[in-house]
Amino acid sequence: MSGGRVEEEKEHTKSEMLPKYPHHHHHRQQHHLVLIHGIGHGAWCWYKIRCLLEASGYKVTCLDLKGAGIDQSDPNTILTFQDYNKPLINFLSNLPLDEKVVLVGHSVGGMSLTDAIHRFANKIHMAIYVAATMLEHGFSTHQDFKDGFLSSTGNVVKFIYGLGPDQPPTSAIMKENFQHQILYQMSPLEDSTLASMLLRPGPMLALQGARFERTADAADCVPRVYIKTMQDHVIKPEQQDAMIKRWPPSQVFVLDSDHSPFFSTPTVLFGLLVKALASIKCS
Repeated sequence: MSGGRVEEEKEHTKSEMLPKYPHHHHHRQQHHLVLIHGIGHGAWCWYKIRCLLEASGYKVTCLDLKGAGIDQSDPNTILTFQDYNKPLINFLSNLPLDEKVVLVGHSVGGMSLTDAIHRFANKIHMAIYVAATMLEHGFSTHQDFKDGFLSSTGNVVKFIYGLGPDQPPTSAIMKENFQHQILYQMSPLEDSTLASMLLRPGPMLALQGARFERTADAADCVPRVYIKTMQDHVIKPEQQDAMIKRWPPSQVFVLDSDHSPFFSTPTVLFGLLVKALASIKCS
């Protein structure tokens, strides 16, 4: 009997530690969030956010894109964005007809959201871009690359030439000694240390080739929310502003964080996600 009481007390204490946000019970049950990582990361990077969301009653799916996380594919064999984004497209294709999800994308994971918006608008309640690339047509112009591509390159990134030294690089990874100061400078050292053990080269060639055709106005029906990260060394605040100006979302939130708020400010990021979800019109 006493063992049961101890467990009960533990659970009670644990729930008290989680932040409380007022929101309607039916929203909590209804929304299914699908979290998409950025280049080199995987489903693992969302562990704090997943915990906070699930503890508040939301359904959460964290996907590994192709060649990321525990997906076994070699990033140097992933040469098109369609191939890279296949796990998300397959997931949306297999959703029941009457089910809609909320997509959350980080960094270049924003490209996966935009691809999905163009192709599966009827299955998406909302798309939330967190420190993310938000380009309506992908990397179609020089301006797109200027606004949406990772600004940290050159000597901080290791390029891998899977098609040969005379061809463009097939994948890239940030050198380990630069990762904390550029990706995670406001994040706990434990998180950046773990990330340095889990990061994989990302399929650079596939991402650079991401272009989206406007097939209909369906994409305009999906509300987009942008969460700006003001201390971002990867997609800098001025790049984020330029993308917001060119393809205005319905809401913009501001976060005083580095490029990785899922590590550095998880509770605040969680609060902003809840706030964004509260604005969804039930349909």
